[in-house]
Amino acid sequence: MAALRARVNDFEKRYTAQEFEALPEFDERFELVDGKLVKKPMPNHEHTNIGWALCLAYALFDRQERIGRMRPEAQVNLGPNDEPIPDVAFWTAARMPARNLTAAAPYPDLVAEIWSPHDLEHPRKARDKIQRYLKAGVKLVWVVNPPNRTVEVYRPSQTNPVEVLSIGEELSGEEVIPGFKVAVKPLFD
Repeated sequence: MAALRARVNDFEKRYTAQEFEALPEFDERFELVDGKLVKKPMPNHEHTNIGWALCLAYALFDRQERIGRMRPEAQVNLGPNDEPIPDVAFWTAARMPARNLTAAAPYPDLVAEIWSPHDLEHPRKARDKIQRYLKAGVKLVWVVNPPNRTVEVYRPSQTNPVEVLSIGEELSGEEVIPGFKVAVKPLFD
């Protein structure tokens, strides 16, 4: 019973990023959102495949990571009380975190969020997350919507997607990843 009370207390308390990183490991994954612990569900198979497809397309495009580094499921620091785990994150070469970094990485230059069933049930929370990324300095956000087979593109200071790409269109890295393009259709195949 004491362990259960401790877990309940963990969720009621507000944390700084430093306190969050010092917490003991849980059996589940958590993000820090506005100082609160938020459970991060494990991705389903489709979700994982989409994230892998984005990372693989980038790895084939920039094998030597000269432009930057793209990684799935990396904890990032957006501020003193905010450490989410984006589905895919990209840092330009000038801002790449060290490979041996043990704390949360600095905010990325690009984030891809793959909407889960939970996100689709709570769209306001999902859209708030997009705005937190942009406010922290992320330059480009891709939101992949598997049921609709679309990708929304967000840029700083925009609350609505700039573009909604569908099957037959290409997703571009724009100025964040110059020259990088990936077709939307293979993300869902």
